[in-house]
Amino acid sequence: MSPHHLEKLFSEGIINEDTLVDILHQCSVVPLLYDEGSQITVDDFYSRLENSLEGEAAEAAKALYTVVVLAFQRFAEPENYERLQDAISLQEDLCMTGVLSVSDWIEWLSRMAAGEINLPTADFHSLFEDLPEGYMLQDFHDDLTYILEQPDHSKYDEAVKQQQLLYHQLGVTD
Repeated sequence: MSPHHLEKLFSEGIINEDTLVDILHQCSVVPLLYDEGSQITVDDFYSRLENSLEGEAAEAAKALYTVVVLAFQRFAEPENYERLQDAISLQEDLCMTGVLSVSDWIEWLSRMAAGEINLPTADFHSLFEDLPEGYMLQDFHDDLTYILEQPDHSKYDEAVKQQQLLYHQLGVTD
């Protein structure tokens, strides 16, 4: 079964919004339990759901978690694992605020797992000179958002460009 089946189940009312949000939320929180991706399993995600799933909903959630596990195994070494965690956590935020669709997020995860795309990168120094250690995509996104709230900011145009590049790499489509 395809992980995209979750969207169909939601649109048909078979799973409600809270259940869909819980299923998706596990994609960003469960990886925080590990320092690298070689040990993460589908059951790690599935077992942490607030409510148990049955039938097609269970199969679709497990299909999604299989894709997520494959993506994390692809980037199992600690540095890249942390970068993927950061990207997926930012995607969850973008999904919950309506910037990234569930369909686009699942597609991005599938393509990441299949090796069709690479980890997102960003030119942090295009906007900022001195960055703290551990500065990552979510930090960059927060700083971009701050600049974009100020149209008269001297770095506004560059922030627009960097946000578009970042969103494209995270699977946001227009």
